[in-house]
Amino acid sequence: MNFPQSDWGKSVTRTPRTKTTDNITGRESWADGTPATITAVVVRSTKAWMFDKEGQIEGGDAYLMGAYNLTINEGDLITDDSIKYYVKNLLTLPDTTNPLVKYANLFIWSD
Repeated sequence: MNFPQSDWGKSVTRTPRTKTTDNITGRESWADGTPATITAVVVRSTKAWMFDKEGQIEGGDAYLMGAYNLTINEGDLITDDSIKYYVKNLLTLPDTTNPLVKYANLFIWSD
């Protein structure tokens, strides 16, 4: 089952990224992999803040929904309509024993 991307999905570009940490300075850097086209639903949202018991949690600039078996990782770049986002807070819904959809918060990426 590929709902909702089969009904509302479109092609977006996913660029896998690998984070490395310099063993002397501790500085983090990212290396981009080979971009690939995936089918997903990207919904842009207004800037909002969610409240949790820990305090304010930023909701994201957009949300991504895709098939439960979609290859995507936190830190990957998603390009939709020339806007680059990075993936954060990746979830499989409803749970890992009976997956239905992958969901991720997206934040606008600035080079």
